[in-house]
Amino acid sequence: MSGQNQTRVLVRDFIVPARIGIYPHEHQAPQRICVSMDVLLRDHEIPRDDIEDTMSYEGLVQAIRDLQKQHFNLVEILAEHLAGLALQDSRVASVSVTVEKLDVYPEGRVGAEIIRCR
Repeated sequence: MSGQNQTRVLVRDFIVPARIGIYPHEHQAPQRICVSMDVLLRDHEIPRDDIEDTMSYEGLVQAIRDLQKQHFNLVEILAEHLAGLALQDSRVASVSVTVEKLDVYPEGRVGAEIIRCR
């Protein structure tokens, strides 16, 4: 990034049911996932206290909620889907998306993180 002004739009640890997985039982019912997104905006300074001057996290949250409407085999592809939606906004320089399945192993979370740059 060439400038010094940076703005990040964050969604952290958003837990939603999602249809994800390659196994037959994963096609039958949704499972809990945890999604985090870190969106870095290009040389961004907010000149006014107005939502039109920045990217809202509201659209990111809605995209995460809408994951319930389709099935993904892989967490990486689900993450790519969300990253692609964020990158549709021309103000976005890069996006990091983490998707974790919460109920696969009792000992912890498993998943993937991707980082995509413009």
